[in-house]
Amino acid sequence: MFKNYLKIAFRNLFKNKVYSLINIFGLAIGMAACFFIFQYIRFELSYDTFHKNVSNIYRVPITYSGGFSQGTRAANHPAVGPAMKAEFPEVVAQTRVAPQSVFAKSLTVSFDNGKGDVKRFNESRIFSVDSTFFSIFSFPLVEGDPATALNAPGSVAISETTARKYFGDSSPLNQTLSFNGGPFKVTGVFKDVPENAHFKFDMLVPFSAHGADFGIAEWGWPEFYNYVQLAPGADPQKVEAKFPAFVNKYLGSKMKELNFKAAFHLQPMGEIHLKSHYGEELEVNGSQSIIYFLSLLGVFIIVIAWINYINLSTAKSMERAREVGLRKVVGATRLQLTTQFIFESVIINCIALLMAVVLVITCTPYFEQFIGKHIGEAFFASGLWKHWYFWAIFLGIFIAGALQVGAYPAFILSSFKPIIVLKGRFLPAKGGISLRKALVAFQFILSIILIAGTITMYSQLSYMRNQELGYKQDQLFVVKAPQPSDSTYFSRIKFFKSELERNPAIARMAPSKDVPGKPIYGRNGVRKADQDKTKNTVVGLTEIDKDFIPVYQMKLAAGTNIPQNETESVFDTKQAKVLVNEALVKKLGYKDNQAALHESVIFTSWFGDINCEIVGVVKNYHQRSLKEQYESILFYYYNQAVPNYFSMNVDTKDLSKDLAYIEDLYKKAFPGAAYESFFLDDYFNQQYAADQQFGNIFGLFTILAIIVACLGLIGLSTYAIKLRTKEIGIRRVLGSTAYGIVYLFSKDFILLVAIAAVVAIPVIYVAANEWLNGFAFRISLGWFIFVTPPLLLMMISLLTIGWQSFKAALSNPVKSLRNE
Repeated sequence: MFKNYLKIAFRNLFKNKVYSLINIFGLAIGMAACFFIFQYIRFELSYDTFHKNVSNIYRVPITYSGGFSQGTRAANHPAVGPAMKAEFPEVVAQTRVAPQSVFAKSLTVSFDNGKGDVKRFNESRIFSVDSTFFSIFSFPLVEGDPATALNAPGSVAISETTARKYFGDSSPLNQTLSFNGGPFKVTGVFKDVPENAHFKFDMLVPFSAHGADFGIAEWGWPEFYNYVQLAPGADPQKVEAKFPAFVNKYLGSKMKELNFKAAFHLQPMGEIHLKSHYGEELEVNGSQSIIYFLSLLGVFIIVIAWINYINLSTAKSMERAREVGLRKVVGATRLQLTTQFIFESVIINCIALLMAVVLVITCTPYFEQFIGKHIGEAFFASGLWKHWYFWAIFLGIFIAGALQVGAYPAFILSSFKPIIVLKGRFLPAKGGISLRKALVAFQFILSIILIAGTITMYSQLSYMRNQELGYKQDQLFVVKAPQPSDSTYFSRIKFFKSELERNPAIARMAPSKDVPGKPIYGRNGVRKADQDKTKNTVVGLTEIDKDFIPVYQMKLAAGTNIPQNETESVFDTKQAKVLVNEALVKKLGYKDNQAALHESVIFTSWFGDINCEIVGVVKNYHQRSLKEQYESILFYYYNQAVPNYFSMNVDTKDLSKDLAYIEDLYKKAFPGAAYESFFLDDYFNQQYAADQQFGNIFGLFTILAIIVACLGLIGLSTYAIKLRTKEIGIRRVLGSTAYGIVYLFSKDFILLVAIAAVVAIPVIYVAANEWLNGFAFRISLGWFIFVTPPLLLMMISLLTIGWQSFKAALSNPVKSLRNE
């Protein structure tokens, strides 16, 4: 019996090659798309799961409320971890993590092999950590002892890639690297941080490098990330219940003085990547909603492929009606017929599944390149194929396609009555035709939603990239400033600036602490001079000179630019001159920009409270991406400030020559410092990398979904034309035009697109608004978002159906009637 089923199945496959290929190829694309989406989702869900103790590791964020500040920050005070370890018996270990940006934007790291060959690079992915770092986190060392690697103040652990960069194939252990001239001995080499870690680094130095017991008693510098490991079985809710008293003990007096409230909570490490979007995150995290969207997208694609299979199988039922009738006459039971047709479905789905697996394995490198993440290695090398959940989904898709979806056509085909069929009076049931139309309409609904989603995403991304930012990005070139190495540092900056500005291709150069594209890390309290500390509001504080505003071509809403006296600074004058932006004017409660001019404000710094006079108001500009609201900023000049960046306008007429000149001059001004530069527009747009990645993925699978839907349309229209060949011939003989024939076959599909649009538009409106609400600056949902998808789908349908019907209409009617 099995051999007979197999023979009939393959006979029908080869007899109907076109329909078999459409079914197999459509199912293969749908399955492959599901595998790719599952692969990506699984990767996103795998963040930080490689840590042995991930279920017991928690981060401790801080939430501010009241006048001082608002919202939750991932970073906290450096004393939190050590204090919790000392006072909470549930905490068995703690480590603090601080990126290099807390201390300086970058360091120049060099290695001299003693043979005149000095390798020198600017390193920004350097983290300061406690010596317990490797005992809490599972970052394995390939050289060195994890228990002692970070014990000594002058020690450093580096990644394998960093080791090759500085030392080639030689062992880096006990070699000495120079950090801005300071010696650090390599005491450990760890494997490169996996892609699915929520923070990544190339070098680790102990906090003791900044001083003995660094930060253990520091409750005024909330820029550190505190991680604690709880004992197995410890209840995190009981630990959190102790936080109010703990916070009051260490921050109570400050909260009372500054009129704010602070609260701590435990954040499971495994939830950080997808569920944490606090201020000061170490990296841009993923999104739980994106996982939901992609899961839904995967379901949409496979459902569209299954609908194609059902439609083509039931549409071709008339061709197999006589076969069913004859087999019933000779004794075949309905169960046997149903088994035969389900077996054919299993064969088709097996072939499609094999093709899908080949597509996934072949296309994974291209998919990785497209989305900008190395997820294939995590998928295959991690042994995902061996896990039960992979096979559960794998078999779920196969069973749903082969048995459940295949059962309906099998049930229809096996139900034909042999007497009616063999007498030639068999006609397709109206219910079957209505079901096919309903399924096609459902395909159209899904396709319209996906097209609208793609348009919305790319429109928002385009809006963010092209929106006026409040300064001019074009021709803005930025060089990362070196850190001080000797007493001539400031005179070298002055030399570099004056020599640059002598070049006619470079109008001005402005040293600054910050540039647009990242949050301003210097933050503290600002208030009106006649207010007490309880009215402090946290704002960004950044050091600039008089050329910063002209270089960035920012506009002043009121007042004048910041004056600059190189012998004075904000810290040694009775009343310093400062600039504020419009957001800060509003935050401080001034009536308008003019009302803020020449008013006195006080900001808190390392040197105490500084009394300032507002001399100018800068129009709001986007310091960060358009996902964020305007940041409140105060600008001041400090003649001893160590800049992080040198910004300049560069003429693009002979760009390569000018950039080479800048690099040569930099190396002359700062010998021994590594040179690193970027164009501001590229730097700023890096903030949209995650959104661009999601848009790319969504757009790719939308295209695949439409391709699968088109395959179904081709199959259905081809079969419909084949069934009505005689009718086409008669209509042509009676004078019908080719365009009339096209209309005849297209009108039903056009009506289905219209019905689908009516159903899809409310869904689009709700879903698009929900996604766009995550952006502070967003597009409005214009008419084109609702009109374009149905029109585009209608055009695709007309091209798909019209081409075949037009081809049939041009055929010789005499030949078609003779054949009939």
